[in-house]
Amino acid sequence: MATQRFRVWFGDRAASEDELGRIEEIEVTQEMDAFWEARLRMALCLDANGAWLHWPGESAAPFTRVRVELDMGNGHFAALIDGPLVSIDAGLDAQPGRSTATIVVRDDSAFMNRDEEIEPPFEHRAASEIAEELFGRFEQIQATRIESTDAAPETTTRRGTVLQFLREMGQANDRHAYVLPGEEPGASIGCFLPDPEDAAGLPPLVLVGDGRNLANANVTEDPDGGERTQAAVLRVDDQGVTSFETSAEDLGLMRNLPAQPADLTPRRLLDPTDNTREDPAAAATAQARRNGYVYKLTSQVIPGCYGTLLSPYQKVRVDAGATPYSGEYLITKVVHRITASVHTQELEAKADSATEVSGAAVAEALGGGLKLAVSAGGGIF
Repeated sequence: MATQRFRVWFGDRAASEDELGRIEEIEVTQEMDAFWEARLRMALCLDANGAWLHWPGESAAPFTRVRVELDMGNGHFAALIDGPLVSIDAGLDAQPGRSTATIVVRDDSAFMNRDEEIEPPFEHRAASEIAEELFGRFEQIQATRIESTDAAPETTTRRGTVLQFLREMGQANDRHAYVLPGEEPGASIGCFLPDPEDAAGLPPLVLVGDGRNLANANVTEDPDGGERTQAAVLRVDDQGVTSFETSAEDLGLMRNLPAQPADLTPRRLLDPTDNTREDPAAAATAQARRNGYVYKLTSQVIPGCYGTLLSPYQKVRVDAGATPYSGEYLITKVVHRITASVHTQELEAKADSATEVSGAAVAEALGGGLKLAVSAGGGIF
């Protein structure tokens, strides 16, 4: 595999070789429905007079911009995070080589989570239209990716920060509200999107056999997961009742075998805090989809064996041999760790269904080379 490189930007200037040399590790955590956060751990030292040298606060004021980019070896630097410096953590010791300062950076949604307000209601506006307007209030958001929503309730009232409000609207409309780093520094992308329907074109993650690039895979199944969501609303105009119910299977599964037979799928009521609209269909759909992800995968990419950056909100195929756990997963979290010598990726992903395989094939896989290659945690492989 070609040489991987990383670079760091402080404001509009690239970090110097001296600054890069003092970075011991960069850890970037990218998680669905949460701030993306980077932690840059830098070495400190004491001079002969007991003064700390290389303290990053000398050149990195609060809310100045920091951007971390990585080239996987194809000559193209992709941004892992681009946003404000939100804090500096220190680990100090008088002994040599044991003191560090850690710069903490968050994505540009941090700017959207500063001020809590109550503003006049949005009247007869779809959630997607409101999201477009709110993203446009922040100069750091230079573009948007928004999929339209249908419902336009009489009023929608914001109470809290813009980010809290967008996430609440997203939860009620089967959308995720988040910010991605842009191609250019300081030009982030505001997103208000559902889970993707199609795979992102990522190369498969392979657990066994030729092209193996995945290790330490654990798949757990939520015994309380999966549901048929029911909702009912009393209409004000004619005192009638609008009811709706759906499940992950109704919405279309990722694979061909549901986690539970239809007659054993538990029935759940729509959370009352989300059941606030005249038409409960969008909120019930969102809850059914959200709680329909029964299978959770945690694993690690083998360094040097996978030439593509993973990130949340993308689907990727996992080949785990002839087991029900091979198939597409939706990535929910990726932790990138970068040092001077290696880049690693740890991921979490989820799926709402399994792949149908014969019992003989499963037994063969479990009795063969699979056993040593995967974790038996959770009794999966």
